[in-house]
Amino acid sequence: MKKSNAKCEFASQRSQLLIKNFQESIARQSKISINKACKDAVAAPAPRFWVSEARATRIVSMIMKGEKVLDGMHLQKRKMYLEIYERVKAKKEANPELPLGDIVFDVVNSPAPSFYITIDYARKLLKSQQNSGKV
Repeated sequence: MKKSNAKCEFASQRSQLLIKNFQESIARQSKISINKACKDAVAAPAPRFWVSEARATRIVSMIMKGEKVLDGMHLQKRKMYLEIYERVKAKKEANPELPLGDIVFDVVNSPAPSFYITIDYARKLLKSQQNSGKV
């Protein structure tokens, strides 16, 4: 279980990219919709998975052992870990000699299909950035 006070080490980079995606979505719209801009921002591809290599390795290892670690996770987080797991599994099958941690490192630092955060959480991040004058 993740500690409740744990901070994402990539929060700043993630927030900057989220803002950029949000602003680009607004710029493309003829009739501005904040909801659409938020949806577009979180659905945009990300340059990496927004999770630490250590955390992802723990979760993937638990999945491989058959532990029900994904039960009770928010849908987006569950989807993210399943995507990471599937990529790790494929790489491990192709390269069984590689340590799990090395494979997870490569996967987590590869492009992700989305931000894997909820629209509500994106709004919260955007509002926080707006209040600090970054939007």
